[in-house]
Amino acid sequence: MATKRGKRAPSPKTAEIVRLVEALSTGVGSHDGVVLGRGIAGLLREAYRAKPGKAPAWVRELIAYYGRKRAP
Repeated sequence: MATKRGKRAPSPKTAEIVRLVEALSTGVGSHDGVVLGRGIAGLLREAYRAKPGKAPAWVRELIAYYGRKRAP
């Protein structure tokens, strides 16, 4: 599904993980949330690299989301 700006909306699973990371990092600073999110994305990337085939779309979305430069 595309948004008004033409970008595709994240999958429900990706959105839920991002919300969870934000909830876990509330009160400790947004930089810590970004570090946590990047860590999760990195672990998923490595786990799916070890498997044959492509990573699911929600994993690729999460990696892209946390791979962007995010303001601390």
